Amino acid sequence: MKKALKTLLYAEWLNFKTEKSLLLFALLILLAGGYGIYSGHAEIQRQRANIAHLDTLYRDNIAELKTKYPNTADAGDIGYYHTTFARHMPDSWAALSIGQRDVNPYYLKLRLLAVQNQLYSSENTNPDKLATGSFDLAFVLVFLLPLFIIAICFNLFSAEKERGTLALVLSQPISLSTFLFGKLLFRFGLVVLLVVLLIAAGIAFTSAQPDGRILVWLGAATLYSLFWFGVCYAFIVLKKSSAFNAICLLGVWLLLAIILPAVINVVLQVQQPVTEGLALTLKQREEVHGGWDKPKDETLKHFFTHYPQYRNTSPVTDRFAWKWYYAFQELGDRSVESLYHTYLSKLQSRAGLANRLSMVSAPATLQVLLNAAGGTDLQAHLAFVQSAWQFHHRLKAFYYPFLFSDKPFLHADYDGEPRHVYQSRPDADTFNMAMLTLLVSTVVIFAIAVILQCFTTSELK
Repeated sequence: MKKALKTLLYAEWLNFKTEKSLLLFALLILLAGGYGIYSGHAEIQRQRANIAHLDTLYRDNIAELKTKYPNTADAGDIGYYHTTFARHMPDSWAALSIGQRDVNPYYLKLRLLAVQNQLYSSENTNPDKLATGSFDLAFVLVFLLPLFIIAICFNLFSAEKERGTLALVLSQPISLSTFLFGKLLFRFGLVVLLVVLLIAAGIAFTSAQPDGRILVWLGAATLYSLFWFGVCYAFIVLKKSSAFNAICLLGVWLLLAIILPAVINVVLQVQQPVTEGLALTLKQREEVHGGWDKPKDETLKHFFTHYPQYRNTSPVTDRFAWKWYYAFQELGDRSVESLYHTYLSKLQSRAGLANRLSMVSAPATLQVLLNAAGGTDLQAHLAFVQSAWQFHHRLKAFYYPFLFSDKPFLHADYDGEPRHVYQSRPDADTFNMAMLTLLVSTVVIFAIAVILQCFTTSELK
């Protein structure tokens, strides 16, 4: 059998070199992968450039304020007119799987005002682009690689039968099972070679850090390929026509890659609704706008329960004072703090539920895995939002002593203002669980294929 298999693999290699369809399919997947690498890299480079440009905007804003206030300034004026930024830096692997970085904001403009309305601002984005998603290497592996596998495997048995060459094959000293195994093995080797080439090219082109995630990507792509070879083999053993196999395999792809993820999204909307966002925004706005009509003494008294260190500040006697203004801005945030934590908790819970539901779909599982490995999933964005919220607390800790000690703000004080950069990180727990799910799915589909083969003839005659 070993000699027969070796001969068969060599024959498949000769057939591959002369068969235009196999060469064309392989070339198309390479071109698609190459474009996916370029497209993902271009998007992340654009984001990096925008983040780098924030430093220029930051310095220009400070220069304008120094011109506007040439000597000293009230810290309230600086806090109101000065804009700083919370930055979400992409991981070095983000270009290979952009995930939600093209949906959620990767930087936030922050001022000393109430923070809740500032945490959820984002750029205007073409909704058609969001609907189709980013074309990156992950997209090629998740959606196009299965189509390539289906295209080169759907007629392995049926083509021999339809061409009338099956009898010639069976007249040779080789079983049909060995014959089909050799064909599948050659094609699996071809797919793995293409995957290795694309991942290696992606790492080299995007300058991704060569760490343990190389094995994660290779292992996940290999398991995912095995899964789809198992799906193809399950239909091959049914001994149906090429047309039947093609339609059914495309139907399975449509179910797993398109329909089930859409169903998962609907289930999430029903089972895990998140309504706190709207309630949070409305309540915070009501509290802030209502602060104008409340007595100043009452506002400051309430404020001092949270910041007792500023009780000795000078009283507010004028119609307007910055310390009073920022006090009711602070109270507006405080009024929705429990809602904010509930909102974040529900979003995190929803993300966890989405990851668990993705187990029913191998494409969704692989997407979850690659996003988690690149730090581009929803959990990474929520961690960034939380870090921006904490950064705003640092801004208040910097400015409040100026405000409530009636201390003038000097040009040199800009240098002491805190800065924010959040570095995205991979989520090892999520991609490890997704890898296990892919492994189980692959074992299950091959078990189904073996069972189906048992219900047919042992030699698939």
